[in-house]
Amino acid sequence: MIFVGRINEKKKIIKDLQRGKNIVLSGKFGIGRTSLVNEIAEKLGDKRLFVFVDFGQTPGKMSERLMKELHISSRLKKTGKKMCYKSMRYRIATVGSSIKNKPVIVFDNVAKLTPQKIIFLRHLIEEEHFQFIAIAENFLPAKDFLLLKAQLIPIETVTLHHLSTEDVSAFIRLYAVKQHLNCSDAYIDNLTELAGVYPLGMIELIKSHYKQIIY
Repeated sequence: MIFVGRINEKKKIIKDLQRGKNIVLSGKFGIGRTSLVNEIAEKLGDKRLFVFVDFGQTPGKMSERLMKELHISSRLKKTGKKMCYKSMRYRIATVGSSIKNKPVIVFDNVAKLTPQKIIFLRHLIEEEHFQFIAIAENFLPAKDFLLLKAQLIPIETVTLHHLSTEDVSAFIRLYAVKQHLNCSDAYIDNLTELAGVYPLGMIELIKSHYKQIIY
């Protein structure tokens, strides 16, 4: 993965996690929120476990994902049968007590809060065995956004904005090097201008000019 920029945001999120805070990360679709969290997870990989969960799924599916990533058996000891959703939710909420340094659960694609998902969140939060990063979609209703923040107290909110022109140029340059593309500085400058400062579509833009990039 190629990642550039976001130095201040990265420092803030890491510092807030170290202070025991949960994070709500907001910003326009494609602005690089998930990429930023992936970068932080890689940086802290030897100290913290990060588990990424698609919040668009049902609480049952999210529980299955967490069980797998936290290496929790989903079978009942007495019968060997697969646990039901409520049993999985309970096991997940309580397992953190045996894990050194709180795992960070990253909820991606937070677009809507349903009563079922609120209950799911509360059960995971109340044992205080995890920290959370919620990647909120910019179309998340305002009332849901406030409700999400209320669930995750103590919380810090971080909003991502456009990349700088310098960061876009650095991204394109690194991508070209990684793909062994012989690009002139002038060509990279042109692609940077075409890409603008919105991260979404930068790789697609480079690929669309692939034949022109190779000399």
